[in-house]
This record gives sequence, structure tokens and C-alpha cells, in this order.
Amino acid sequence: MASCSGCFACFKFPRQRVEAKKTTVPAPKTQKLPLPLNVGFATLKLNQLESDDETLGPRLELRISATDDGYVTEEGLSAMLEFMDFVLDLPQVSCGEGFQLTFDQMLGTSYLEVIKRVICWSCEHGRTSKWVHRCKLWKIIVAASAYPQVSGFLLQGAFKFYPPPCTTYLLTDDDQNPNVKIFEPERETLKLARLEEDLQDEVAAHTDSEGHVHLQHDSAESLRKARNWGDSLPSEINVGFALVSQGFDGVEGYLKIKGLDGDLSMEGLNEMMDFMDAFTLSDKAQQGFSIMYDVRSMRSPSMQMVTTVAEWGAAPVRQKRWERLNHSCKIIITAGLRFTLAKGVLTTFFLMCPPVTRTYLMWDPDQALDTAALFEP
Repeated sequence: MASCSGCFACFKFPRQRVEAKKTTVPAPKTQKLPLPLNVGFATLKLNQLESDDETLGPRLELRISATDDGYVTEEGLSAMLEFMDFVLDLPQVSCGEGFQLTFDQMLGTSYLEVIKRVICWSCEHGRTSKWVHRCKLWKIIVAASAYPQVSGFLLQGAFKFYPPPCTTYLLTDDDQNPNVKIFEPERETLKLARLEEDLQDEVAAHTDSEGHVHLQHDSAESLRKARNWGDSLPSEINVGFALVSQGFDGVEGYLKIKGLDGDLSMEGLNEMMDFMDAFTLSDKAQQGFSIMYDVRSMRSPSMQMVTTVAEWGAAPVRQKRWERLNHSCKIIITAGLRFTLAKGVLTTFFLMCPPVTRTYLMWDPDQALDTAALFEP
């Protein structure tokens, strides 16, 4: 790998100078940016763009430009990703307007693999929500003479399997205006990313010095009178954002929650939890039961709804009942970025309310279990 033209690890923020006269107020200084980094197949440089046009994205740009070398190595990839992690946590990025990411002349078989690698890396747990909220847009620049329409089709095909975490534009080297949008993440996907970040903050706020998470299990339960279904529990109810059904398949009971594209509400959530409580106390559930959440069409819940479910599920009496009766749990969500984000959300959620049985995160109800994400109790 070619030697770097400047290592980001050597970058230091400038010290503030002490003025001779205390009455003089020093002019605000722009923080220095890290030096460019050469990783062999590409050069990474953080730029401060001059344009104040917000429609063109953040003024801070991380540009990854292909070099004449073009030979991608694992060592170079690792250095590139480490530099990008460093940029992600810069004060100008984490506390400012974020940044935009530009791939300059990074098409071709090997470079397309680099873009895929960045996408997969950005979707890793603990990094996904940062990238979604700090990296505001991607730009991919290709040569105007290299059939940009073909490049667009090539990228769109790749993005079906490796969707970028933010809006992506295709530009040519003779037109730097981001006007050809080739990918747009779903709004609900962005909300899910925000939920993961908020959940991490919630867990941190309720974690003691020994690493245990403590919730106030009775805060909402003690204020709300649950609905008593008695002996007239229906086979299905519609709570607005989901159809909730129950039954007995001849061997054991089952609960199915099928998400709908409707507004989520606390009223509907409380009705659903009361229905599930009534089912677990019914005769159909006493030989055990399975539960399936199909949330592919459901909108992302609010932080309040998630913590309410966590408190409800972690209540000691209810938790013991579910540990005894619930034999299997499957959660179905759309494949791709939403699946990756959901995995992060569940990982954090289960710190507040541990699973009572083996829980599978899947993108298809008939998917082989060995290909699903597994959460152990």
C-alpha cells in the first residue's frame, strides 16, 4: 500500500491562543480539518465547501477519490474505514450539520466492491444510527464520457441488495450539481435508525454501575385499568396499526400480530397488550404458545411505545408467565437496511426486557431458521 500523505491519527485540534489584553474578544476560529489519507487505491480528504446553499447538502464533505493505483487491498480498506469512523465522531460532524460523502471516479468492478463494503460497514450495530443522521447524502461522480446512464443502472442494481443509508446522487465530472437522484431511503427506515439511537440513550440512562438496566415496571401499569375480556376473547381484533389474532392449532396456542400501515397510538397499544394478557391466561395458552410479529407493513413506533412495551413485558408476574408458556417467537421485517436496523433496535431493547424464549428476526415467515438472526433468552 502506498504511504499516506498525512495520517488522521496525528491530527490535533489547535490550542486557543491567550490574548495579551483580556478585554479583547478573539474572533471565532474554524477548526482545522485532518490531513488527507492515501490508502493506495484511493485518497480520502475532508473538505470545507464554500457554498451556503443548503439544498446542495452540508458544507463538510468527505471525498474519496480513486488513484492511478486502483489495486484494492484489505489493508487499504481497513485504513479507509478507520478514517471514516474518525470523521464520523469529529465535533464538526457529531454536533454540527453533518457531512456529505463523495465517491469520485470510484466505479468499476473493484471500486463497486469498495462501495458495497462501505454500505455493509455503515450498517453495523452501533454505527448505523450515527451514519443515518450524520452523513446527510452520498454523491457518486463518474466521467461524462463513460456513459453515466449505464453507471446509474449498475448502481441501482447493486443498491437493491446493498441499499445506502441515505439519499444518493449520480453526477458527472462536468456537472457537479446533485440533480440525478438514484436512491432514496424510506422515511420509516430513517425513523427506525433514530429509534435505535434513542434506545441506546435510554438504556445508558437506566444502567447502574454494575451494568444492569433498571426500569420502573409499575409506572404505567398502576395508572391504567386494563380491559377485562372475560370469557369472550375474540379470535381477532384490529387496533388500528395491527391485526391481533389468537387461537389453538391442535398442539399449542398461538398469537399473531400482523402490522398495518396505520397510525400507531398508545390506545391501540394498550388494547393489544390487554388482548395478549387475556390470551396467556386463557385455556388455549396453557399448553404453551407461539407468537409471530409480522411488522413489514407497520410504521416505526415511538420511543414512548417501545419503553411502555419493555416495562409491560418486564413486570415480574407477567415475565414468569411468559417464560413458562411462550415456546417460540418470530419477528418478520423487510430485508435490507430495515432488517439491519431492526437487529440493532432489538439488541438494545432486550437489554431492558430480555427475551423469554429463543427469538428469531426474519425477512420471510417461511425462511430457514439457520439464516435468521437469533436472540437467546
